[in-house]
Amino acid sequence: MINKKVIILLGVPGSGKGTQAKRLARSYGFGHISTGDLLRALANDPEADREDKKKLKEMQVGGLVNDDLIYKLAFAAMDKFLDQGHGIVLDGAIRSVEQAEKYQTYFQNKNVAEDLIAIELAIDDNWSLLRLSKRKVCAGCGDIIPYSPENELKTVCEKCGGELKIRADDNPATIAKRIEEQGNKALAPIVRYYEELGLLSRVDGSRGIDEVDADVRSVITN
Repeated sequence: MINKKVIILLGVPGSGKGTQAKRLARSYGFGHISTGDLLRALANDPEADREDKKKLKEMQVGGLVNDDLIYKLAFAAMDKFLDQGHGIVLDGAIRSVEQAEKYQTYFQNKNVAEDLIAIELAIDDNWSLLRLSKRKVCAGCGDIIPYSPENELKTVCEKCGGELKIRADDNPATIAKRIEEQGNKALAPIVRYYEELGLLSRVDGSRGIDEVDADVRSVITN
């Protein structure tokens, strides 16, 4: 029996947050909250608020995160699940201590701050580099296939039969920049924030997908 309403997955790029979040959401009927997914949905929605679209374009051009837009999208998405009594799992949604504090205020206002756990899927930056350079994407449906020994030799998407390829933006220069901006050095203050609140658990994210999944489930059901 799961004993939390809010699961926050933390980790550097390639740590498996998205993979584990999808598994948890399917198993427990939780909402999967991914900032990247929310921004992509906004970009593809012809009826979306014009001001939000403008802020998104400014982010894409300047590379600067508009926190107000992130909060608006994420809080609205979380409201849909929490207001119906469902739990949520956040996948890489928090990128700074300031954001963590803002989310914590939101959870307090929703009366779920006591039912929250943050789980770090811990891997080092070298392992992050390896995983990002070897993960694949389906040319058909766009599904991202994380690197793992069992996925390394796959060439065909199990969902749609499309060809699996290395992502075009997963080149050494781009990967190095992502790790510099989002690696363990950048993640450390966020991890420390949840640790000081007594809300943090750590799982060794360097192992296989099923092993990590088992440890995450053990954390949230004990």
